[in-house]
Amino acid sequence: MATTVKGLYKGGIIKPLEDVNIEGKAEVIITFLDTVKKKRKIPFASAAGSWSDIDTEKLKKQIYESRGISTRREVKL
Repeated sequence: MATTVKGLYKGGIIKPLEDVNIEGKAEVIITFLDTVKKKRKIPFASAAGSWSDIDTEKLKKQIYESRGISTRREVKL
């Protein structure tokens, strides 16, 4: 039977944060979770201003025109 418990590693010692209810010896597998919060870029915020030189009205017109172009072959029945 496998049991999963949270623990805390500090100063070379691993201390379970929950009661494990195991008597005697037990083989364990220890996985250290990367809990350090890294400063992540917010995708939309990091893109802010990158299209400032684009003519948005022209872009919207091109998008709507391209939606009207069919790339499918004609089906012959």
